[in-house]
Amino acid sequence: MLNKALKAWDQFWFSPRKLINLGFMRLLLVGTMLHLYFMRSWNIAYFTDKSFMPRALALESMDDFIRPTFAWFFWPDSMAGTVHGIYVLLLLLLFLGIGGRGVAIAAWVLHMGFLDRNYAAIFGADVICGVFLFYLAFTDSCARLSILNLFNRKKPIRMESDFVTSAMMRMMQFQLCIIYAYTGFEKLKGASWWDGTALWSVLANPQMVDHDWTFLRHIPLVIAIGSFTSVIFEIYFPAAMLQPKFRKIWLIVGIFFHLTIGILMGLLHFSFVMISVYFLFMQPEFLESILTNIKQRLKPILNPLQDLKPSQTENF
Repeated sequence: MLNKALKAWDQFWFSPRKLINLGFMRLLLVGTMLHLYFMRSWNIAYFTDKSFMPRALALESMDDFIRPTFAWFFWPDSMAGTVHGIYVLLLLLLFLGIGGRGVAIAAWVLHMGFLDRNYAAIFGADVICGVFLFYLAFTDSCARLSILNLFNRKKPIRMESDFVTSAMMRMMQFQLCIIYAYTGFEKLKGASWWDGTALWSVLANPQMVDHDWTFLRHIPLVIAIGSFTSVIFEIYFPAAMLQPKFRKIWLIVGIFFHLTIGILMGLLHFSFVMISVYFLFMQPEFLESILTNIKQRLKPILNPLQDLKPSQTENF
């Protein structure tokens, strides 16, 4: 009985898993980060003494339960622009599938440094990016969907994960479930989520939305349905992921849910980061079919770039 339980535990956490899921996740997660932090290059002053946050108070301004034991921003403020440029370059390499764990770890260290330098200037997407980039740094995320696979004729493409990568993929699944469940139960503490008016407090606030949605006051049912649906979706997300018949429905609702938030509130970066983890819940066969379709469309472009054997290009 004990041996059977231990075998099931080992199978759940450490058994080989298809790396195509991790490859798609890396592209969306790191691609989103690449765009976000490249655009932030024009606001690098927020992470220097020219901002409202003096270097000496960077850690003191953070709450006790999130304050790190030491400052991750080991560079002087005068080099913030240079370090940020290196950070963006590391993200570009990781997006292309170059460097693997080493590049991901270096990118995460710099990411945490900028977060700690001015925590008041960041938002939820920065925090979530740091969480999942940390997990990604322990995985073999560049094995699939790497630009190197298009040109490397001799090295075989790894299709399945090692035990560390498998464990980190499971951890990311658990992390997403915990985020949703915690958020959903926290919402139950607010009276507006019980009476169905919570969504209105967001849509009617011009500081939180990009467009005027006040016309929805004439359709209160939409507000109520949106409020209740978000709570139900988040609380039951972990349970839905355990049931294959509900998993697909929940993932589709989740994509619509996050894209709606992203469009209404101008939080597309946050939305894409959350959606990126959805790839870990999808069937590998489905993602392989998507990849095959993409390769067929790109075949006229890719063919002149290399002269590889079919067996070396079919997996990418």
